[in-house]
Amino acid sequence: MQQLVNAIIRFRNGLVYLLLISLSIFLLQQSSAYHRSLVANVSVFFGAQFSDLVNSFTSYTNLRETNKRLLQENQVLLDQILSEEKFPSDTLTYSSIPLQVVRNSFMKSYNYITLKGGKNSGVKNEMGLVTAQGIVGVVQFVQTRYAQGISILNKDLKINAKLKNSNHFGSLTWTGDDPTKMKLFDVPKTATIKIGDTIQTGGMSTIFPPNLPIGSISNFVNDPSISFYDIEISLFQDMTNLGTVFAIDHPLAEEVQSVQQSTDEK
Repeated sequence: MQQLVNAIIRFRNGLVYLLLISLSIFLLQQSSAYHRSLVANVSVFFGAQFSDLVNSFTSYTNLRETNKRLLQENQVLLDQILSEEKFPSDTLTYSSIPLQVVRNSFMKSYNYITLKGGKNSGVKNEMGLVTAQGIVGVVQFVQTRYAQGISILNKDLKINAKLKNSNHFGSLTWTGDDPTKMKLFDVPKTATIKIGDTIQTGGMSTIFPPNLPIGSISNFVNDPSISFYDIEISLFQDMTNLGTVFAIDHPLAEEVQSVQQSTDEK
């Protein structure tokens, strides 16, 4: 409503002009039946056009407000997840940056996500990309106003994940087939699993905080010849329908990476 009021104030001179024209037409139509008929037909036409214009403006305004509200709700939900779903000893505060998806591939073997938002927005390489429903990728390349992320639907990307009900970890990867499913490997058979079990991020890197949602077990193979399960995961996030995602900023990422690098060099 406030936007409509602002629009009226902004275009008040034009509205006054239209009012005077309307008054002139009203006075003209009183002079004869022909003019009354002509003005009536013109009024119907322009009245319909004006009504469509108002309806379009109202719909656009309502849609924009709805999208803004949904973005705020998703950010609140994500912030709640980031603050609550952590290791008991984890007192870090993670922040998130909303980014608009401008391109998202999901049918190739190696998929990527183009994002509106870059260095100017605080985006950095190796930030995790998530929604309130689940993880979606990792920032790989950053420019001033745009960034590119590697999608979780990319055969090169492997993500540390774990069973929600235990501390059994595995490696999550995409096999290049179904964009709604991924595979979880290296989970030992000492773990008890069943269809429907939730899979979360393991937190063994600075990319994703621990315990973020990923998906649920939709199928698994218990091959007696090997010591690990072959687990199929149904993703919580629809990877074919991405609008706004959030880049997760680990507050101690650079420090942790520096320590890990010094250890690896020994």
